[in-house]
Amino acid sequence: MASSIPQFQTLITVEEFRKLVNEHFEKQISEGQLYDARDIERFNTVDLYTLMFIQHGQFGTSFNQERALHVFNAAMSWRKRHNVYDISTDEFPAEYIDRQVVYFKNNDKYHHRLLHIIISKFNKGRENKDTVKRFLTYNFEQQVREYPGEKIVILFDMSGTGIGNLDYDLVKFLISSMQLLYPGLVAYILLFNMPFLLSAAWKLIRTWLASEADQFVKYANNKSVGDFIPPDQLPVKMGGTADDDN
Repeated sequence: MASSIPQFQTLITVEEFRKLVNEHFEKQISEGQLYDARDIERFNTVDLYTLMFIQHGQFGTSFNQERALHVFNAAMSWRKRHNVYDISTDEFPAEYIDRQVVYFKNNDKYHHRLLHIIISKFNKGRENKDTVKRFLTYNFEQQVREYPGEKIVILFDMSGTGIGNLDYDLVKFLISSMQLLYPGLVAYILLFNMPFLLSAAWKLIRTWLASEADQFVKYANNKSVGDFIPPDQLPVKMGGTADDDN
């Protein structure tokens, strides 16, 4: 039910965490090889961005310092390797926008923006995986830049999806993005109309999630999706009253 949406905790102050990170990674930061200086500047100046790292994975009664430092290092070093700070729409063919496979539109009942991913429009084996991952990253990055500190819902529309649409490598990338690369960004994942024939595949996918991440995965069909998304924010094709056009 929607009432079971995970709640995030803040178990250390922004100032304390910045001090911890800058002291622990002093050598890496000063050398400027592992991290992008612009990412470090944002971490040190945008409180809501820093807070995303603090809240990520903190479900206990005390701050998990080892985990927080691991997530910071993994995210920042990945950003540097993939030049994420400079990502832009100029990198993508127009079809990536026109196909409406991945796009933001409307909000859930808690005012989280909805990132729609239309699984039936993916063609496993014919997609350029690196480009698709880069386009997903672009959408995550735009959210973090424009709405720092605000979480999103990844809405997997699995209506009409078959085995030929499900790419495990891309699913692994999304899970990695949620757990490491964009800490604190995802409020929860909503699987809409998952076909029975994919239930076995999803059982495998769930083994890739961290133990506590299971609470971030929600299921809905046409009858129950209203527990998460108001009708006026839901496309007509999903049982709502919102305009279906992106």
